[in-house]
Amino acid sequence: MIIIDTALKKRAESGRPIQVAMTGAGYMGRGIAAQIINKVPGMRLTAISSRRVEDGVKAYGDAGVEDVVVASSRHEVEDAIRRDQYVVVEDGLLICQADGIDAVVEVTGDVDFGAQVTLTAVEHGKHIILMNAEVDATVGPLLKTYADKAGVVYTNSDGDQPGVLMNLLRYVEAIGFKPVLAGNVKGLQDPYRNPETQKEFAARFKQKPQMVASFADGTKVSMEMAVVAHATGFCVGQRGM
Repeated sequence: MIIIDTALKKRAESGRPIQVAMTGAGYMGRGIAAQIINKVPGMRLTAISSRRVEDGVKAYGDAGVEDVVVASSRHEVEDAIRRDQYVVVEDGLLICQADGIDAVVEVTGDVDFGAQVTLTAVEHGKHIILMNAEVDATVGPLLKTYADKAGVVYTNSDGDQPGVLMNLLRYVEAIGFKPVLAGNVKGLQDPYRNPETQKEFAARFKQKPQMVASFADGTKVSMEMAVVAHATGFCVGQRGM
């Protein structure tokens, strides 16, 4: 991390921040926006896409950015980037195609759209960082193959379970041990949870009941552990786990 922090500091000092775009402006997206804008020198969240444009504008506003433009074409996105303006779009593929963006963070949680975003970003020479375990678990190895051929980085993110587990595995190896098991054990897991049982909790934290149910019933954990399995070569101990 010291190496990364030093490299970002140099980018900030030279006035050449990494230009980042983000697809999705929900619960997780708002947190990422706040972190990049306020806590990561050397990186600039240039563009946000959201099916509801107002959510993208709100993500910027919550992070303290008020001067935001709304674009509807690639030309308008690129023009905003040239003028150092923050930009919000409805069509996420526009920010994957636009010149001036170095990397795209995919935060929608949608498999079909997340795969489209990834392929489009890769085709236009942009690095892709996933906060989307669903797409990574299902077609991640295929997307990684396309990214490798294009010479761009395809990766999951740090901070969420797959990334944290990979850091822990790396640490265990660094102190001389051989990892033989990787797991994510949550005390809250209940296979009988559903969107109806999670409705109140979801409303309290302004999340979708379906998404919150996937956190509680084990679906999300299974997706995240599939990502870790792809990265490490670990297999499940027993079919059905």
